[in-house]
Amino acid sequence: MPLEAIDTSDKNVAGTRQPLGNDGLMAAERLHRHLLERHWDGHALVGPDPVGKINWRITRFLRSYLSFVPWRDRYTFLQAQGYWIKSNLELCELTGNDSYLEFVRSTADHILRIQRPDGSWNYSLPERRHLVGIPECMWAGLGLLAAHQQFGDERYLEAARNWYRYHVNEMGFVTYEDGHVPNYYNRPGAIIPNVAALTMRFSIELSRATDDTAYLNNVDKMVRFLPHGQRSNGEIEYVFQMRPHFQCFQYNAYEFLDLASSYEYTGDERLLVLLDKMARYLSGGVTERGSCRYDCHQERPEVNYWSAAIADALHKAHELQLGDYLGLSERAYRYLLSRQNPDGSFAFSTHNYRVLRDSRSYPRTSVMILKHLLARAFANR
Repeated sequence: MPLEAIDTSDKNVAGTRQPLGNDGLMAAERLHRHLLERHWDGHALVGPDPVGKINWRITRFLRSYLSFVPWRDRYTFLQAQGYWIKSNLELCELTGNDSYLEFVRSTADHILRIQRPDGSWNYSLPERRHLVGIPECMWAGLGLLAAHQQFGDERYLEAARNWYRYHVNEMGFVTYEDGHVPNYYNRPGAIIPNVAALTMRFSIELSRATDDTAYLNNVDKMVRFLPHGQRSNGEIEYVFQMRPHFQCFQYNAYEFLDLASSYEYTGDERLLVLLDKMARYLSGGVTERGSCRYDCHQERPEVNYWSAAIADALHKAHELQLGDYLGLSERAYRYLLSRQNPDGSFAFSTHNYRVLRDSRSYPRTSVMILKHLLARAFANR
């Protein structure tokens, strides 16, 4: 779809539900425009990504400072496409501009084209092509379910069903006491609680889309497991009984949002107990500046999409009446808005090793920021 088809000016659009003067929506529109100009290839969001141990610690900074070099690290992460679909649907609803739906259709069709016959998808990174990963595929499924809800296209729903079958029959679960957690990859491994939260969300949305409760068969056992993985301070461990802390507040913010979505659909009070403890934990993750703490032990480096996630999670905690978290959420949102560049983009991170900065534009993390900005815009309608 040509860029000119989307009008992101501040003029009124027929059917608009949200005043375009809203700072969250205006920031989202600028970021959307940047993503179109920089990363949209007509079918999907494509570009570099900070993932990988060596890349995270060293390579990404070299590439950021040597921005004039035509680096070839271009990936098409499914997680980015799922967020992109949901964000364009929300932009359509907020602005009344149906042109955003063309991006939804194009991206959903792309996800369909690259789905394997067994229902799974290849990992985007070449070195992990032999693996099937839960976060990538679950977000592909969530994007397809959102597209199906909008268009009623049964192909999208069937593709989501096929992924569910592969996930249950081929990847399986790790059992612990009275509960279980999905395997992160298509091979046995450590117990990683955050994939339970995401899988639960997908399973519930698939059940609602199909009106078939069979897709809820594994949900109860995932709910039963999660209290085992929650520490006394409310934090959910990164790797159960092996690595409690890793990018603590970032991971817990996303787990909170997934569990909150499941709670709003099901009303399961066990989830509310988990969420209440998590909200108290997350409230300690916002610095005086408004950034998200790097982990449980240090404030910096600062990563902008983490600040977006914790702002969104704390606002959701306030909406769920778990406490007065609105001030902390607004502090984080104000910080985030102050970090936006004139072209609509966001630097990835600052204060790395005290003095380094990663200014590259990453489509996966940028579209996650977009989704969190839109959550703020919805809240301010």
